[in-house]
Amino acid sequence: MATNSSVGARLLVAQIDELAKEPSRVWASVPVDDKDLAKGFRDVTYSEFANSINRTALWLKHHLPEPTQPFETIAYSGPKDIRYPIIAVAAAKLGRKLLLPSPFAAIDAQAHLVQASACRVFLHGKPLAGIIGQVLSKTTNNTVSALEIPEVFELLKDEPPPPVSFTKTWEQAQNDPWLIFHTSGTTGLPKLVTYSHKMMASLDAAELMPDASDETMNNHFRNRRWYTPLPSLHFVGMTVSLQFPVFLGGVVVIGPPGAGPTTPNVAEEVIKRANAQGVMLPPALIDGLCETPAGLESLRQLDYIYFAGAPMLRPTAEKLLPYVPVKPGMGSTEAGAYFLRISGDEDWEYCTPRPGMGLEFQHRTGDLYEAVFVRHPEVERWQQVFHLYPDLQEFPTHDIYTQHPSKKDMWKYVGRTDDMVPFSHGEKLYVANIEAEIAAADSDISAVLIGGQGRPKPFVLVEWKGSMSDKSIQPQKLQPILDKVNERLSDLVKLRSKLVIFADSSKPLVRTIKGSVSRKESEKLYQDEINNLYHS
Repeated sequence: MATNSSVGARLLVAQIDELAKEPSRVWASVPVDDKDLAKGFRDVTYSEFANSINRTALWLKHHLPEPTQPFETIAYSGPKDIRYPIIAVAAAKLGRKLLLPSPFAAIDAQAHLVQASACRVFLHGKPLAGIIGQVLSKTTNNTVSALEIPEVFELLKDEPPPPVSFTKTWEQAQNDPWLIFHTSGTTGLPKLVTYSHKMMASLDAAELMPDASDETMNNHFRNRRWYTPLPSLHFVGMTVSLQFPVFLGGVVVIGPPGAGPTTPNVAEEVIKRANAQGVMLPPALIDGLCETPAGLESLRQLDYIYFAGAPMLRPTAEKLLPYVPVKPGMGSTEAGAYFLRISGDEDWEYCTPRPGMGLEFQHRTGDLYEAVFVRHPEVERWQQVFHLYPDLQEFPTHDIYTQHPSKKDMWKYVGRTDDMVPFSHGEKLYVANIEAEIAAADSDISAVLIGGQGRPKPFVLVEWKGSMSDKSIQPQKLQPILDKVNERLSDLVKLRSKLVIFADSSKPLVRTIKGSVSRKESEKLYQDEINNLYHS
């Protein structure tokens, strides 16, 4: 048996089989009917989960070619359903690595990931067959084959299959490679990030931190029903679907697959009908939920709300804080989930990293600081990033924070170093907070992007919501907002109306998997319009 019972040294794969010995213990809650949420949700037990994993492992063993090397890579891309965690654990039982390319990434980027990981077989759900065909056509050799995976109902059959054992101990398997996520590729091709079994037990290890008796995020996640629309192809989604329930006793709520980003209406239905107690949502989705009475009420009845992927607008938070704690969820693909102490509601925007993280804030410019992991032997067991990059002594996250005005151990996330725009005259402008201010100033504004790298002046790209269809009044609605922002900007970087583009409804700004605007891809989409601004 591969079941070391010691907290902080438990293999997630083996722990699932242990939990399956309790027949009624619940792992997840899924829609009865993906197309009609009014039919409610049904709980999936660990016994069903373990059986589906074994059934999938046997199916894969039958259909996959014999591996030519240890931990050979297979890939999977499919609808946002429970096949992601099922296939992930099944792959581990077979000693395979699982690559999880985002189907929202460019075809060339996905092809790069397939080749860079030496993937031989690309598993996919039926709706993704066309995309996978395009990806494989872009690979430089013909050694990768596509293989359609069975539907969810086939994997969740009632009759138990023969067991597929996982016999390695913690000492044997902790450093074995398992899941391959990837960076967003905002500044180039995405980079592979390979998680070991140890990295997929980070929440378990956090239970051993010196301050574990304090109120922490783990306390909030423990023994509750949690919903996130972030898919399990992303490390946040996989953490919520595997680590939250297995190590912290929670139940993961999984919504309907859907073809694109989760809408506020769908999120509201999921929260209500699955009896979710906590959520981890992109701020844009929280904004959308707060725009309707039903959506707002669905959030107010929760135990906790965590926002992730971008800063949250203060007006939105103020609608929620009298009713429910609102907290930032921080992390990155390479560094994993950040372990945070919990602050009071008055400091909802701020986080305090636990000392065991070894996270320092290094001054960059003005009141902006970059979060940097600094290697310390005494806390190294909790510094995931140095398991990934063992030769580094420091790891800059490229995440930018501001310090609390009076509580010096508290920090507010404001954006990325990518959000710093340098102009041709040498002046720089940090645009993330300005973009958020403009978007918050008018409820009809959907998104704002400010750019102009290497140009003499910044441009402003504004996307309006569908309710704002009268294009003739868009400029006059925007101008007072720009005037207010310009009061604190130097002449060199003031926002000028002649350098404003209003996004076409047929060309919406490109979103990341977290729901935030993809700066690079959106600028690329509007490259012609941007060039015309500076040459007119």
